[in-house]
Amino acid sequence: MKILVEKFGGTSVGSINRIKAIAQKAVAAQERGYSEVVVVSAMGNTTDDLLAIAGQIATKPRHRELGMLLSTGEVVSCSLVAMAIQALGKKATSLTGAQCGITTNGIHTDAKIENIDTTYLKKLLAQGEIVVVAGYQGKSRSCRN
Repeated sequence: MKILVEKFGGTSVGSINRIKAIAQKAVAAQERGYSEVVVVSAMGNTTDDLLAIAGQIATKPRHRELGMLLSTGEVVSCSLVAMAIQALGKKATSLTGAQCGITTNGIHTDAKIENIDTTYLKKLLAQGEIVVVAGYQGKSRSCRN
């Protein structure tokens, strides 16, 4: 299985047309014989907008809550890209970092990846799914849920 992992930042997912272009690129890669994994950031200025809102709520939010808030932007992009791929007639599944098997050191807003359990990811790829993963996310070893 030839796996191609492509990462798209905020500008790349910053509009509906750009999201559709990512979907087309992912489908084209799959049609060239790759098992495709797409990793996406939050759309455009989403992170900055969320930080501004948080700043209006709390002057010093806990890093855990800030990380939780900021990770929502990636989930939105991830879901939309998967929908765009599905609209092109292909199978796609969106995953959070934790669902993808990414384990981090647990330092909220500045975590580093310690391990990736690829079991579920490889199962989806073997089923012909294009897997879309939310960036900026993982699950620490100490997290129970």
